Amino acid sequence: MINDREFLQGAAFLRLINYGEQIAIAHPSWIHSSIYLIETNTSKSAVLFKLSTKPKSAWSFTLSSQEESALDILYKNYPDFTVFIGLICHKDGICCIAQQRLWSILDKDAGISGQHLSVSRQPHGSYHVSGPGRQQMEQTVPQSDWPRVVFASRENSYE
Repeated sequence: MINDREFLQGAAFLRLINYGEQIAIAHPSWIHSSIYLIETNTSKSAVLFKLSTKPKSAWSFTLSSQEESALDILYKNYPDFTVFIGLICHKDGICCIAQQRLWSILDKDAGISGQHLSVSRQPHGSYHVSGPGRQQMEQTVPQSDWPRVVFASRENSYE
């Protein structure tokens, strides 16, 4: 039987593969079970997938201590990779955010562990992301950003 994680991450990978770029995907499972490295001739990206199985907006995500540790290890071992958080909003789509952009709404005085994110989207609209204390991310995230954003150069990754 296919579980929700396999099903929804599979859909994310299908969009990634069908984007048309030649890619190499690695799964450093020793870091975390939901981190993937994506390389092309011009970009190096790492994506940590988070999953919400709630069918409709708003989708909730809580960052764990294991994910915080995994991101630290990722930065130490792959410093030339741009890190993204791929928030899989059930069957609606993937809200993919560069980690540096995500820091704009997280509590900087605390680690990311335990911090809550909320993603909402009106029909035909972009994703609105908020963090602890309902701190809104300045720019919305177009639903069409995935997977284009992971192929963009470091300068275009909203860092």
